[in-house]
Amino acid sequence: MKMKYDPIIRRGNRLPFALKLAFVVAVILILLYLFIPTALSSFFTMIVRPFWNIEMIDQENQELKMRLAEREGLYARSSQLLHENEELKSLLGRSASSTKTLAIVLKKPPLSAYDIFVLDIGEENGVIKGNKVYALGNILVGEVVEVVGNSSKAKLYSSPGEKFDVLIGMDNIQTTALGRGDGTFEVTLPRDTNIKKGDAVTIPSLSSAFIGTVEEIVSEPSLPFSIIFFRQPVNIYELKWVLVENI
Repeated sequence: MKMKYDPIIRRGNRLPFALKLAFVVAVILILLYLFIPTALSSFFTMIVRPFWNIEMIDQENQELKMRLAEREGLYARSSQLLHENEELKSLLGRSASSTKTLAIVLKKPPLSAYDIFVLDIGEENGVIKGNKVYALGNILVGEVVEVVGNSSKAKLYSSPGEKFDVLIGMDNIQTTALGRGDGTFEVTLPRDTNIKKGDAVTIPSLSSAFIGTVEEIVSEPSLPFSIIFFRQPVNIYELKWVLVENI
């Protein structure tokens, strides 16, 4: 006699292995919870511990990054103070044997009018209109145009349209310079004039005040003149101190 095919029994034998494993694990966990609860606690601790360790490592990493950032900030500030200290020493050292007064630049472009410095010294410090203003000790950048109480305004020579006499090169060729803004200037000279890149540019005076160096020479064979561009070796937007020469 043949046995009848029972599809329910066949399907039961085909239960997925993963489902059977999950059932066995569930039974084991229930038994552990009922009879050995401490073992269950240890089991879960063993499973979760790696995730705790990862979280702790991540937290320590964040703390290390914060400490590193703080130290970098302190280092940057220390470097800045050291630089400012050396700059001040240099300025004061240069002014010790001259009649120059150290001044702080309160406002400069773009916060002030174009190519105007507002300084923290004025009439109370003996400043008068026409006083020359120097950067880094010996680079002539402008002159005082207005004095009020304990402050003054200095106009930079590079201000667009400003004209003044200069001497260029080893031969001290005299000509008139024209300000072009941002610490740059131009002059026009005969094409065969002995001028080359890197030549110093000064202002006629007993001290031969340095104002810049030749940066570019534009010359066309068909034209009798050359246009010479020169620039001051200082970024006017980064100046924090200047020296004002007393007359």
